[in-house]
Amino acid sequence: MHEIAANKIDSFSIFVGTGDCNANCPHCAGRIHRKSAPKRDGIIDERLITKTIRTCCERGARYLSISGSGEPTLSPQSVTKVLEIVHRCKKEGIEFSPINLYSNGIRIGKDKPFTEKYLANWKNLGLTTVYITVHDIDEKRNAEIYGVPNYPSLKTILSRIHGAGLLVRANLVLSKNTVDTANKFSLTINYLKELGVDAVSAWSVKNADDKIDKKLSPPSTTMDEIEEWVEKNTESKFKIRLLREKIGCACQSKKLTLFPDGTLTNTWCNS
Repeated sequence: MHEIAANKIDSFSIFVGTGDCNANCPHCAGRIHRKSAPKRDGIIDERLITKTIRTCCERGARYLSISGSGEPTLSPQSVTKVLEIVHRCKKEGIEFSPINLYSNGIRIGKDKPFTEKYLANWKNLGLTTVYITVHDIDEKRNAEIYGVPNYPSLKTILSRIHGAGLLVRANLVLSKNTVDTANKFSLTINYLKELGVDAVSAWSVKNADDKIDKKLSPPSTTMDEIEEWVEKNTESKFKIRLLREKIGCACQSKKLTLFPDGTLTNTWCNS
């Protein structure tokens, strides 16, 4: 595991799974890490993950996310094993809340037996929230951006996640190919709110160097308009989080990620 400065952190993320994916997003940030992913579901480094959980907790992390270089729901045994480790660590007084799972939602929406077998069990092991990336509220356009022939109904995805007692947060990647104006942003947020999403996070699309993509990201004037709208429309029962990093900013993230090759770092570009 690579060493980094022992500063206080807020949260950390664990990459799990084989790297297989049922989507083909052109801007996928996890693709570069697939070469290091295990070849079979259920293969994880339990010792390293346990050590990292303890270390990150000691450094202040209370938020935990489970993600992958591919789609985590295609590696359910790996997700289950990680959650089991986290659950066992509670006996040591190590506890995280929330515990989040990043997913594209495709398997959840298309595979009902999968959701019935795993989602409730994951909740019992501590999972609190499923983060679903939404590129467009138009299902046809959403499928095009995901690079799939069709994308399941968001209503179905939400219903199955909520049915397991879990929360749903929608992630919006702001770009000229998806949400690129304040008007479209507001329409998207209002639609998701009416649909039953519990919270929304939004950020500008990044490039392979983990920096804001200047060509695809909305201009700063548009981001100013979006930020102003968020400030006026955030509610206690429906939170909208706009993660805005200024272009050229050298700010250090307070979130660490444990990648498949054993690297623990605050940037996705460690290869």
